[in-house]
Amino acid sequence: MELKDKKKRIAFATGSRADYGIVRNYLNKLKANADIELSILVTGALLSEEYGHQVDLIFQDGFSVGAQIEIPIDSSSNQGVLRAMSVALDKFGTFFSTNRFDLLIILGDRYEMLSVATAAAVNRIPILHIHGGEATYGNYDEFIRHAITKMSLFHFAATEEYRKRIIQLGETPDRVFNLGALGAENCLQIDETKIPTEVKDLTNKSYFVVLFHPETLTNICVDEQIEELLGAIDVFGKYRFVFIGSNADTNSNVIRKRVKEYVNSHANCMYFENLPTAGYHYLVKHSQALVGNSSSGLIEAPSLGTYTINIGDRQEGRTRGNSVFDVKCSKEEIISAVNHVLSIAGNHEIVNPYFQKCTAENYYSTTLKILKKLDEGVNEHPKRFYDL
Repeated sequence: MELKDKKKRIAFATGSRADYGIVRNYLNKLKANADIELSILVTGALLSEEYGHQVDLIFQDGFSVGAQIEIPIDSSSNQGVLRAMSVALDKFGTFFSTNRFDLLIILGDRYEMLSVATAAAVNRIPILHIHGGEATYGNYDEFIRHAITKMSLFHFAATEEYRKRIIQLGETPDRVFNLGALGAENCLQIDETKIPTEVKDLTNKSYFVVLFHPETLTNICVDEQIEELLGAIDVFGKYRFVFIGSNADTNSNVIRKRVKEYVNSHANCMYFENLPTAGYHYLVKHSQALVGNSSSGLIEAPSLGTYTINIGDRQEGRTRGNSVFDVKCSKEEIISAVNHVLSIAGNHEIVNPYFQKCTAENYYSTTLKILKKLDEGVNEHPKRFYDL
């Protein structure tokens, strides 16, 4: 599709390894369009040495990084998170006042992305929001996601249920598109040249992947949660357990510290602070199951043919397929779920409710249509609330 006049300036804002990995194939399609100037705006944990300085992966993938906006990463308290949000709001507000974009793409519900969205919306930069309409009752991502929806002009939803919920929030139906989840398709395209040797070496062994984040809207003590999980893992000493570093959410520092201590004292365990997206997908694909409470267990693992043992309430409210087994954060329930997964290995037909064919291509072609609508002046008038 030919776009009007000068190149269209599109930005994608990212603060975590997860959201960048999800959109990478989609971004490659945008970058390949000669009529589009694509910039990646990087912030949050991607710029932190403690979290592996993952911005390097974006450069290695050949993308143009339009800004590196550092914010303090303090996951020890809600006050630390709020300070990060306030700094992000101030810095992105200044950035957007002098750097104009035809479209800003934001994925999901990270707290720093709420600040980015606020700064862009006040500066009248149209926002395309990905993964709106979802529910995660155990985490503050829940209300952050819906707040970003209200600041956005266009929406890519992962299921029809989520599309309807976005419309229920007052968004105009012809600007809300059910295109599936990028992650459910991306994970099927693993670039084996980008898989670390230590990950490949694991695939001839029997192992579980463990990725556990804090619940930020429940009163459950994170110290007790991680001890319940590790107590369950103790029972399965003949298997290997590969831990991935937790997100930079409130109290994630508690989880990361305790997990590292546990791994250092158990020969059957390994720890990766971060992995390239291909490495993570390869690891999950060849595992017995993904254990924890990551959204990737609901969205990506089913496409990889891998079971998920989903612990606690962090993902409560999200659609899940038949390969996801929900348990409370208790040693006994986790042990039972692990034994169940081992007993049915390979004998369970898996259906992924987030998968649609040609998702990245549909995201790309729909983005071109959105740019055309913006050319026609759709952003020249204030957005109206759509009443059901």
